[in-house]
Amino acid sequence: MRDRILELWLRLLALHIEESPDEDFLGRRIRDQWLLASKGYFAGHVPHDLELFASDENGQRIIRNAIESLMHKLKQAPETLDGPTLDLLGIEDTFRDPFKTCRLIEVGHAFLRLLDGQITDTAASTEFAPGSRLAT
Repeated sequence: MRDRILELWLRLLALHIEESPDEDFLGRRIRDQWLLASKGYFAGHVPHDLELFASDENGQRIIRNAIESLMHKLKQAPETLDGPTLDLLGIEDTFRDPFKTCRLIEVGHAFLRLLDGQITDTAASTEFAPGSRLAT
């Protein structure tokens, strides 16, 4: 997956993680990591730690709930998201052009398939990168 797509997905997904006043809440650690990972600092490797966070039932629940929440909003969103508006999210890589919402939905479906064990490719696989099939 191109970093820019994964970074945008993680930034939006982080904003859909449930809130808790508990300082030890796993969702807080996931959110913090994904906000850092989505900042645009990591060329070629985005440290999302999905395997770590999804390694138990609690982490899987938090991640799935965030994906469901974001996917619901994306399906109600405009067909394209304005580039300068996306820049407000604080990702270092500037968005200039409109970004098709369906690309993020495709990434969401891939994340769910990954959590379900239906995707077994490694990071080295280049056959298909979710969200890259559709032109910007």
